[in-house]
Formats: sequence, structure tokens, C-alpha cells
Amino acid sequence: MSRGAASIIVLLSILLLTAFFFVSPSIIAQRDSQNTEAVKESMVKRFTSLGNSVAHAAFVEDAVIMGEEANLTEIITRLQKDEPELTFIHFTDAKNKVLVSNDSTMVGKVFSSNILGAGSSAVREGNGMYECGFSIDIAKKRVGVLYFGAKPTASAVTFSSHASPIVVVVGVVFAIVAFAATLMSRRSIKAKVIDEMNRRQEEVFSPKIESLKQAQTEAQSRLNEVNASIKNAESEMERFSEEYEERKKEAESNPLVQSVEKLKAAEVKLIKRIEESKEEEAQLNTEISLLSQKREEVLNALDAEKKEERTLHEKLDLIKKKILHLETPGK
Repeated sequence: MSRGAASIIVLLSILLLTAFFFVSPSIIAQRDSQNTEAVKESMVKRFTSLGNSVAHAAFVEDAVIMGEEANLTEIITRLQKDEPELTFIHFTDAKNKVLVSNDSTMVGKVFSSNILGAGSSAVREGNGMYECGFSIDIAKKRVGVLYFGAKPTASAVTFSSHASPIVVVVGVVFAIVAFAATLMSRRSIKAKVIDEMNRRQEEVFSPKIESLKQAQTEAQSRLNEVNASIKNAESEMERFSEEYEERKKEAESNPLVQSVEKLKAAEVKLIKRIEESKEEEAQLNTEISLLSQKREEVLNALDAEKKEERTLHEKLDLIKKKILHLETPGK
């Protein structure tokens, strides 16, 4: 690459970076606005899910119908512990009279809110504060309302959308300085590099060539010695092999060796029978454990059915109480 081409590449790179930093604030500000709307939508979904799960829970409905203020207070305590962003929590009756609240001064007063004017649940946001209302219904009849407010602590990072002309001025000046410095430095560096490369070639390569020739001669002599040793070892191996075959034939013809071989064969069969017996024993143990496990499962299933039967009786009694309360509201 020529000196002029390299300098021009440096100049264009700096100018492109300057243009990017000039227009990036407007792009970042637009994305920040989109992220803020997504955060609001996520908060609405989160508080809607929380309110519906509490208002539609069976134990909440029972507590509102029976007027069990202690249970409602316990529910508020758990909500405040699990959701520290909640600022107020009210349980009211069908006429918006506060039954239980995290603010003791609100108990017994009428909570004024029109958030449930258009439906059974609603969440609305204003200035970072979320107001939520959820109707507590039984058989499509409102028996109470859950109200709560929340102020999320999530912070949003904002960026300036105005491009600064100072960025353009500084970028152009820096590009000109880098262009001139690149042209001047490459002239002196190229001459120094060529002289240094010639000097190092003379100092380094000549002694290395001589040492490589000497090392090649020594390696060839060592290779010849190794080849001679291999041939001697091969001849010794052939002699040992012949002696081994002769001794093997003599041992096989000996009656004592033959009887030993028979004993080894009998031992192998006996070991095989012992292993088969162990496998049968393991299979029997496995079957016994499976039968025991099935027996436990049957017993557990019977216990579960008994517990379910008791639960169904309890739910039936509770439903009867609810029906009796709805049929006789004045008592």
C-alpha cells in the first residue's frame, strides 16, 4: 500500500467516525423513547397480573364475604413484603367502604375512585404512579374491591437529541493532523526498516546456515548407529523366538501341564455358574424391591384419595356457607 493511500484511508476513517458521533444523539434519543413506552406497557401487565391473582383467589373471596379482617391484614402484609413498590393497599366492600388497609386512618372510610367505571379491573398510569383496581366477584356479583397504588423504582436513562457542531470541528481538525502525521512518519520509517532488515540478514543467516550443515552431519551419523542397533536387536529377537517355540512344544507334551489346563477349564466353568447365580439373585432382589415400591405407591394413593375426599367435603361445606350467606344477606 502506498503512502498516499494509507493517509487517505486514515483521513476517511476519522471523518466517518465524526459523522457517526454527530448523528448518533438523535438515534439514541428515539430508541430511549421507545424503551420508555415498552417499560410502561410491561408495568401495566405486571400489576394487572398481580391484582387479578389476588382478587380472584378463593381465600380472598372467603375473607371478604365472612368479614375476616385478620386474614385480609395478613394478605396486605405479604403483598407489602413481596412487592415493596406498592404505596397503598385497600380492601373495600361493594360500596367502596374500606375494610382493611395498610393505612390505618383509611379503615371505615369510603375510598373515592372511578377507576372501575368501565370494567372489573383497570390499571392507569400518571407521572410514574400506577393506580390499580380489581373487583372481587362471586357469581358475577361484586362483593368487594381491591385497590392499590404503585410507584416503580426502575430508572430510565435519557440522552440528548441535539447534535453538537463541536464534534464536527474537532473531528475535521484531528483528521487533518492525522493525515499529515501519517505522510511524514511513513517516509522515515520505511528507510529505517529497509536498512535494519539488510543488516540483520547478514548477522543472522550466515552463522545459522553453518550450524545447520554441522547439525545435519551429526544427525546422519547418529542415524547410521541407530540402524545398526536395530539390525542387531532383530537378529536377537529371531533367536529368542525360536527358543520359545521349542520350549513351548516341550511343555505342551508334559502330562502335568495338560492336567493344569483341564483344571483351568473347570475353574472357568465354575466361575461362570457362580456369576449366573449372582445375576439370578440380583434379579430376584430387583423384583422384590419393585413389588415393595408398588405396595408403597398403592398405600400412598389410598392416603391421597382419603385426603382429597376430606378436602372435597370441606369445600362443599364452604360452598354451602357461601350460598346461605348470599341467600340471607340480612342475617
